[in-house]
Amino acid sequence: MKLIKKLFIKNYANIEDKNVRFRYGTVASVFGIVMNLLLFAGKIFAGILSSSITIISDAINNLTDGGSSIISLIGFKLSGKPADKDHPFGHARYEYITGLIVSMLILAIGFILCKESITKIITPETVTVGVYVYVILSVGILAKLFLMILNYNFAKAIDSDTLKATAIDCRNDIIATSAALIATIIMGVWGINVDAYFGLAVSIFILISGIKLFREIVSPLLGEPPAKEFVKKVKDKITSYKDVLGLHELMLHSYGENNYYGSVHVEVSCELSPMISHELADNIEKDVWDELGLRLVVHTDPIQVSDKKVVELRKKVEEDVKALHESLTIHDFRVVEGKKHTNLVFDIAVPFGVDVDHEKASNFFNKKYDTEEMKYYFVITIDRVLD
Repeated sequence: MKLIKKLFIKNYANIEDKNVRFRYGTVASVFGIVMNLLLFAGKIFAGILSSSITIISDAINNLTDGGSSIISLIGFKLSGKPADKDHPFGHARYEYITGLIVSMLILAIGFILCKESITKIITPETVTVGVYVYVILSVGILAKLFLMILNYNFAKAIDSDTLKATAIDCRNDIIATSAALIATIIMGVWGINVDAYFGLAVSIFILISGIKLFREIVSPLLGEPPAKEFVKKVKDKITSYKDVLGLHELMLHSYGENNYYGSVHVEVSCELSPMISHELADNIEKDVWDELGLRLVVHTDPIQVSDKKVVELRKKVEEDVKALHESLTIHDFRVVEGKKHTNLVFDIAVPFGVDVDHEKASNFFNKKYDTEEMKYYFVITIDRVLD
């Protein structure tokens, strides 16, 4: 695969470049279009001569794959378009949409194969097997194996769901063509007509694969959390600045592969001047963009670090919230003192799946601090966060 990259993809190692991503998609799509059309021509010839529903369906599958490659090529072209006034976050999600179309085509082919196979089980037809059938099907398996390796390699290189979907489709085609070859061998050697039964087994496998692929591609379209490794890199970068005391409410949004936007609250000492805090935020935003390709908006939260009473109260609340659930943390802690009571204002970060709401948290702290000499009122905000 490295030789193909060198021959057809200029600067193939620079995968962050959208033009390079487009060239990866173009090369994979062109190989797919040409090879699938050739396979269709060979298999439809063999299928008609032999009267095999499995081979004819496999030929139609290859024709559809050629169409899928054209769709993928269009998707890569559209995803590389720059941002505009109607789409300020770019067009990279077109890759997800084309991947979704490919998965739907896989489902359609699986359904067609299933329907035709059942029909042939009910009304079987005589299948004639010749040497040309073995040759064409064997070449088809080798060709699809090459396309599968190519698309998997390219998908891994640029982290593309569209190419991954195409690679999975190629794998299904290998299984379908292998089943057709085994069926023809059984019919040619032993004269047992298993054509329709093999076709049905293959169609069920393709349907299952199509459903799984559909779910995988729908997930990023609906909005899924970014990879934990990427989140860790962002957090480590932010906390590497000496004036950053902590961070919370880190929100990252993906608008396609390598196209992230986000926001974060960064805790700093309230004794830092507004100018220094602003400079810190600017530096973080610039460095995160330069090093990680993330467009980040930083909001600074000043916290009290020198008032002994506030520090002690914060530490106590941080320890107590763990009794409510070990995964909980607090942020934006403030103390508003009065003559008869003191307000403790803070947010609790609650991971998804943890059964803690505002009422439960308020009841917990009101009960726990009921015996304190000073009357405390708790002003609590619940933030749902990832683990």
